[in-house]
Amino acid sequence: MVTVFVLAGGKSSRMGDDKAFMNGGVERIRTIALECGAERVITLCGAVGRSHLFQGEVWPDPIGVRSLMDVLAWAMGQVSGRIQLIPCDAFSLEASGMRVLLDSAGGVPIDLSGRRQPLLSSCPEGFIIKDQSSISSMFSTLPSLDLGELAGQMENFNSPRVESS
Repeated sequence: MVTVFVLAGGKSSRMGDDKAFMNGGVERIRTIALECGAERVITLCGAVGRSHLFQGEVWPDPIGVRSLMDVLAWAMGQVSGRIQLIPCDAFSLEASGMRVLLDSAGGVPIDLSGRRQPLLSSCPEGFIIKDQSSISSMFSTLPSLDLGELAGQMENFNSPRVESS
């Protein structure tokens, strides 16, 4: 069983808009994941007040959890089987990239710039987080996934909105 966690709890303050709704947002990612064979798609929405904004299975952050590292560790402990993380700002992700991630044996994809993208981690069944000090360290024991021509899909976007004058 593969569970996809769509990460949609951020405030998107640098982007100027809520990334969860940009470029098709969470619903686009949810649809792609289900079409590519994910058995379960759970949107991690952040504050409980955001729960109504999304369709399907939606989990707000539990009380007392303050960081993304804590949310991920908590959520991953609630499900069994393989886990695929997808941030809501994976605007370039298409079905071809999702299929490769879901079919992988686990790892952290590399983007076009050669950077590991831990928020797109594919975690094999039985994966255990050993270091929760940063997002990168949480997934540091997973191998890098060089996806070749699909590397361009393995990015998330967190740039400020450019205002035209």
